[in-house]
Amino acid sequence: MITISCSSKKKSGKKTKFMKNVTAHYNIYFNAREQLKESKLTIRNSREDDFSQTLSIFPLPDESSSANEEENLNTVITKVNRIAVEKYDSKWLDDSFLLLAEAEYLKRDFYNAIEYDSYVSITFPDEKKNKIAAYLGQVKSDFALDLNDEADSVLKLAKALNFKYQQDELEASQAELALRKNNLPEAIDHLSKAVGQTKEKYLKTRWRYILAQLQEKNGQPDKAAFNYDKIAKSNAAFEISFNANLSKIRITENQQGKEFDKIATLKRLLKEDKNQEFKEQIYYQIGNAYADKNDLANADLFYSTSAHTVPGTVKQKGLSYLKLAQINFEQLKDYKKSQLYYDSTLQYLPKTYPGYNEIAVKANNLQYLADRLNIIDDQKELLQLSNLSEDDLAKKLDQKFVVKTALDPNQNSIVNSGALTSIQDFSASNKTAGTFYFYNNAALSQGLSSFKQKWGNRKLADNWRISDVSLPTEAAKNGNYPSNLGTGVDADISTIGENVDSLKARFIRTIPYSPYQKFQANNKIAKALYEIAGFYKDVLKDNLEAVEAYEAIVLNYPNQENAASIYYQLYRLTAAMDKNTSEKYKQELLEKYPGSIYAKTILDPNYGKDAELLKQKIKDYYDAVYETYKLKKYDEVLKKIDDLKAKVDDFKEMDAKYAYLKSLAIGHTQKAPVFLASLNEIATNYPNDAEVTPRVKKQISFIEANQTAFNLRPTALIDQDGNDYLLDRPVFVDIPKIEDKKPEPIKVVAEAKKVDEPKQEKPKVTEPKKEEPKEEIKPVEQVTKIENPAIAIPNNEVGKEAPIVPEVLKPVPVAEEPKVIVPEKPKAIEFTDNTRQKYFIVIDISDPKQNIAQPFSKLSQYFYSKFDPSSVRLVIRVVGGTEKFIIISGDFYTQQEVQTVSDDLNSSLPKIMEGQTNLYQKFVVSESNLKLLVSKDAIDQYLKFISK
Repeated sequence: MITISCSSKKKSGKKTKFMKNVTAHYNIYFNAREQLKESKLTIRNSREDDFSQTLSIFPLPDESSSANEEENLNTVITKVNRIAVEKYDSKWLDDSFLLLAEAEYLKRDFYNAIEYDSYVSITFPDEKKNKIAAYLGQVKSDFALDLNDEADSVLKLAKALNFKYQQDELEASQAELALRKNNLPEAIDHLSKAVGQTKEKYLKTRWRYILAQLQEKNGQPDKAAFNYDKIAKSNAAFEISFNANLSKIRITENQQGKEFDKIATLKRLLKEDKNQEFKEQIYYQIGNAYADKNDLANADLFYSTSAHTVPGTVKQKGLSYLKLAQINFEQLKDYKKSQLYYDSTLQYLPKTYPGYNEIAVKANNLQYLADRLNIIDDQKELLQLSNLSEDDLAKKLDQKFVVKTALDPNQNSIVNSGALTSIQDFSASNKTAGTFYFYNNAALSQGLSSFKQKWGNRKLADNWRISDVSLPTEAAKNGNYPSNLGTGVDADISTIGENVDSLKARFIRTIPYSPYQKFQANNKIAKALYEIAGFYKDVLKDNLEAVEAYEAIVLNYPNQENAASIYYQLYRLTAAMDKNTSEKYKQELLEKYPGSIYAKTILDPNYGKDAELLKQKIKDYYDAVYETYKLKKYDEVLKKIDDLKAKVDDFKEMDAKYAYLKSLAIGHTQKAPVFLASLNEIATNYPNDAEVTPRVKKQISFIEANQTAFNLRPTALIDQDGNDYLLDRPVFVDIPKIEDKKPEPIKVVAEAKKVDEPKQEKPKVTEPKKEEPKEEIKPVEQVTKIENPAIAIPNNEVGKEAPIVPEVLKPVPVAEEPKVIVPEKPKAIEFTDNTRQKYFIVIDISDPKQNIAQPFSKLSQYFYSKFDPSSVRLVIRVVGGTEKFIIISGDFYTQQEVQTVSDDLNSSLPKIMEGQTNLYQKFVVSESNLKLLVSKDAIDQYLKFISK
């Protein structure tokens, strides 16, 4: 028998603990800390400060930047949670919780950060450095949530510790609190100390600039100029150094009695040798100065100069193009030109730039407009060519199709032959012929080069793709594969000429000569104008342009298929502009289309309640949702469909189409099993639908035949699939449209809201005995926006909102026995039982003093071990001042899915909550009902509601 002495056991225990500390520190904590530093630096660098305003001492993480870093931050949280859950007896536990708090702060989940920070300050009182760090972290989160009183209380605790650590941040926090109390001298005093104490270069420069701004506000120009000058002479980043120099010059000139001319000063700085490497940024600042004066012509000039200055930074080019796009969009209303600038912006700006996704969406929206404007240009040009004689047509085509027979050193550079022009209206004053492919020599040359690189010099013939001659053989005969391809000095001029002649012949075949072809061309123009008008009205909110487009259709294409709708839109849009014009369109609508739903709506205000109009509105809403789907905004598609389903039960024969569109959106956001389940549900629910169900069945068969390949995908449907080689035939990526007919122009949700919708049957709720009117419990507005997964968590805020107390009625004195007046019961809340929405799991902890950082960390570890961290999110909310919610959201699209996840949690939850509190309960709640849970009484009512 082998015996182990007590000393051996102690040594073994010490060794185990030592190893835990080593692995916790170097294997987990160190790597997580470095990742957090990267995210923190990325978020900081993507921030754009407005130097015309007082800068923030503690600037909040930008929403877009936080979203871009969410994956990295989730990785940090996952790593550090291992220490909190598995290595809880290591000495790095408090450091880990501080990392968790900072990661949650950078994700903008400030309540979560407060819980972690407060846990460290309470649980580890002897860790002086971390205790003060936890206090100051909690103060920053309180500031972020505008909880100034709470921040004040915690700051007093931090100051009372009298520790030597982080005195610079303590002073800066006191300065921030003083600013929030409008105490400028106290803020200056604390910030001066913070600047003197901090050793971090970035904070010293930023806080010194803010100090100078505050001193200038406080009537201390000499001190402000001194601080500005110190920044300008330092090696600080260009933007803050440049603005500090400008501010110093402005103060100096004002003291000398001169009127400060910012533009003249900027142009003077432009000539200084030390600023030559910053020319593009100075041009940009001059553009800003002109824009502030509303001198858009000069602003445009200097932004363009900045964008084309060589050398120049890539980001600065993006910023200059962004300004040009915004000027043309917002002030000049030149949407076509704006769209081109937005495209250039996306090319140069980094994807981490705040608002990058919003810029991309706007560019896509404007592309919708530009595409239709190009259709109008092209069809008008073709119609004009159809009226020319053969000789005139030949001359015109020779001008359009120019073959360069001389070597052109610039031929390799691809340029846009069409100048950037303003949006073209339908009048005869159109300036240019657009950028039609066949008229652009650079585009033709590029296209020929790309074609020959792939196919060689193929002859113009039917079925050219499946020629008997293989590509390498054909290319070898031509002698220009791959080295001699292109449009440069080695190009075969005769071959290009031959191909241009072929293209010219093909182009001639597109000219509409027959009456039917001309009718089709005119119909394309009218339809494009109709879609443009709807886009102006619903997306750009530009009613004047919408009216102009609608009127162009009425004048030139009076028999367009949507004529009744056009007259109705003109009647409505001109009502606020010119009542006489509005009345004119009203009368024309009633005379020409008396049987239309639009005429009936005008004559009978109650007609909007009829099923026919509702059906039309539902179709219009479908078109708007379909346009959202085409823009790849799949989460918004799901939300829009759920919103409509919550209001309208009967989709008027559109239910299958809505279900299919929703399924496609799920396919782009979920893995194959979820998508397949949604398709099977459609096949089951709509077996007799002749349009949708057959297509769905084909797709089900295809997915099942290629199950392995689909399971490898991040989502069931993707735009570019790297696994296509695994399939026995190409996978469908762009799902065919449900309707052969293209959707109408975007008619956004606002249009659908105007429908007088049938009332939804409300769930039965026990009514209180008294029927006097009472104040209705209002849901708190949403604050947190979650992009991945796309589930908006309502922000049921901390104890700002007191519990609802029933009003006690005073008894009226009477000669007889006084009547006992029973206090009024709170009004019953009408919860919805609509299952067509998103659901959440809620852990409700009833002890308001209970710190829930540790169970929150364990719950995070539990869900991250079962789900992709990017697909599940946990947030903390304080409700009614008495309840703390841990809300779990994820890619749960049905009540059944959420309930399954909730049931799986049952066995682990007691262990997670062990040693914390017994005052907790778990339930599943829909998104709309969660908004109503704003007090303890509301929670009790909901629990009774779901127990029925």
